[in-house]
Amino acid sequence: MNIGLSIVVDTNSTHKSSCMQYISDLLKSNLKDKDYHVINHYWIICQAVKTIPGFERFTAIPRHRFEEHSRLRNLDNTFTDYYGVYSCGFKIDNEEYDRFIASSDKEATRTIARKVVESLSNLNRLSKKAAGFDKERFKSDVIQLFQEHGLL
Repeated sequence: MNIGLSIVVDTNSTHKSSCMQYISDLLKSNLKDKDYHVINHYWIICQAVKTIPGFERFTAIPRHRFEEHSRLRNLDNTFTDYYGVYSCGFKIDNEEYDRFIASSDKEATRTIARKVVESLSNLNRLSKKAAGFDKERFKSDVIQLFQEHGLL
């Protein structure tokens, strides 16, 4: 399985992007050889942006979704096809954002790991097209991985 975090930060939270990248690399390296059926690419959007009142729509997290086939246009005008793509996301905002920015890197990494585990609840609402996905094994593998590294 190909898994990773898509990182969105503002100027105040750029110093915490290394914590997000650590979680992404940890997930990618430990789950790359595992097969959970149906979903081949699992992308998590991680937003650490302070929302300005009145501009919430610009930082809204898109709904979780599963696509059997996704085609992306590359910068060189070629296409890349992805099969079995699931995307979801979470947002660190308001009071939680202030705590996240002020916290140590270790605590920030724990916050991101906790948010990733919370985002796994979206798998309970998977479409019927992805019914063969072994979500319980996937959830337990992610939780066990974070526990082994002392993040939960």
